[in-house]
Amino acid sequence: MRILRLPSVASVLLVTLLIAGALSRPMVFAAEADATLSVLYFANTRQAVEFDWLKKGLADMLVSDLGSVGTYKIIEREDLQKIVKEQELALSGLLDETKAPEVGKILNANVLVYGSFIASGGDIRLDAKAVRVESGAVLCAVSSAGKADAVLALERDLAAKLAAGLDPNWKRSSSPADASAATDSLSAARAYYQGMESFDAGRYGEAAELFGLAVREDPSFLKPGKGLEDAYKFLKDFKKQRWRREMNTLAADIADLIRRIKAPVFYSFGDAVMNPAKYGWKSAEEVTTFYHARPNVLNGNTPTQAVWYLQNLLGELGRKAVEYFQDTALRERCGAEVLRWADYAEKGFPKDSFLPETIYQRLFVLREKSDWTGVKDVCERLMGDYPDYRMMWAVEDMYEDALEKLKGSSESIAPKTEKK
Repeated sequence: MRILRLPSVASVLLVTLLIAGALSRPMVFAAEADATLSVLYFANTRQAVEFDWLKKGLADMLVSDLGSVGTYKIIEREDLQKIVKEQELALSGLLDETKAPEVGKILNANVLVYGSFIASGGDIRLDAKAVRVESGAVLCAVSSAGKADAVLALERDLAAKLAAGLDPNWKRSSSPADASAATDSLSAARAYYQGMESFDAGRYGEAAELFGLAVREDPSFLKPGKGLEDAYKFLKDFKKQRWRREMNTLAADIADLIRRIKAPVFYSFGDAVMNPAKYGWKSAEEVTTFYHARPNVLNGNTPTQAVWYLQNLLGELGRKAVEYFQDTALRERCGAEVLRWADYAEKGFPKDSFLPETIYQRLFVLREKSDWTGVKDVCERLMGDYPDYRMMWAVEDMYEDALEKLKGSSESIAPKTEKK
């Protein structure tokens, strides 16, 4: 069997993409029935090393964002990487567009998405176009430009333009059953895609370090957790693989619960059963099946109750991080998220009768940090504003403990007087 090796002709691709980026309006074609689409790696036009992570990163993000476009079947990045490695295709996705039929045949794709980016100073521009494999016809060509530190938002804008060009009837999926694959943290995304490059190169220990950094930057970003699980598998550390899988299950619940809390209209499990279509579900049966599989995601009848469940999940993830990996940094990050969500509940629902439960969660984080002044202040607030709170006995105990700690601290730093 002859192995096809495709030459890299960067100039042809880049000139074509620059011309495409200048188009004011993409050509619109209806989505093809049962068509398969592959997003190739992006070209780093000016070879800006600090943005190399975007070569595979942009392709991977587009795969996620284009997953609901019409009837297209999207080739996952992992499958693309396997084919690239087996066929020794040119690095960085700099493929000659005249070879589209051969590339499409290898990938078993009907449509290819080519892309490049130009980074200069603090600015960046993303260009992409979708090409029909058999004819080479351009289905759509789009661009997105702005500040480099907003590249994640620019990618989502690029994806929306591509999707609209590929399918005029496209609407971004909001199904609550879909696990979140994205992050709003630039540092988390950078660390993850740098880890992906290390993983693809077989440097699994290095990849695990970078994936771990990404998780600490954003505990609800699911992809680096899965990357860690895969890295431990290749390192043959099967105990850590199992531990990470447990944590990934928690992280997935956290991510989907956050999506439900932040949805335009909050809904409970009962709401979804009564009116599934209104909240993005196909049927009451689908809601019930999902709840039995992952109850954490649909717990909480009000936003404040849902926040409380979220705080508990974050606390559990932090505890497992320390128990399994001695990862105090991730526990601290989870603690910071507990505090942030307490703020969210207080600002959004100040009159909710369930609010003291989310405030109470602050105490565990502050006590872990030995922030006794913070513990004292929160206890005083709970005792003053919510005297009938069901856990008041525990609040009083923590308050007395905080006063003792503060008293001891003040005595320890008091100036010593000389004995006469």
